[in-house]
Amino acid sequence: MTDNDLIIAVRESFTSVHSATDVGSIESRGRALRARQKTAGLAGALAVAAAATVAAVTALGPAGHQPSHPGGIRLAAWTVAKQADGTIDVTLRQLRDPAGLQRTLRADGLPASVTFSGQLPNSCQRFVVGGDVIKQIFSGRQAGGYPVMVIHPAALPAGAGVAINPPDQSPITNVAIGLVHTSPRCTGS
Repeated sequence: MTDNDLIIAVRESFTSVHSATDVGSIESRGRALRARQKTAGLAGALAVAAAATVAAVTALGPAGHQPSHPGGIRLAAWTVAKQADGTIDVTLRQLRDPAGLQRTLRADGLPASVTFSGQLPNSCQRFVVGGDVIKQIFSGRQAGGYPVMVIHPAALPAGAGVAINPPDQSPITNVAIGLVHTSPRCTGS
């Protein structure tokens, strides 16, 4: 039996099968279903892309912070904004998530130790400098009733990082700042 003989035999076995629907209607319905599936697929792909975008934006929070830019990351507890001139603005609204604030500052290239206990961690050693150097590194202002620390990383002496260790207080009226020697355990560098 050749291929042609097989095709003829199969075709003849279906001669008694009839459809009430004409071939044109079947074809147009098939095209419509395929088009609908493509649209659903595109909508699904767009939904996945939107979810990925939301996840990426959410990941820019303290746990997965990318270096910030003007506007920074805005949280209920604190905001970090790296400015175009290299300064870093830190606004403290609540003393929550010191580890997140520390990670965010480090992601912006600032060697930092942050606690909200008023105490310097045992892993850190103070970096002693005069008050004039501290004034070059730190300045402050108020924004919306909250203290804003303006940190000038370029003014840090070699081997120094910042220490932010305010006592747990509400409302936040002052912020304890200072310098520490950089080390992997203290400032992450």
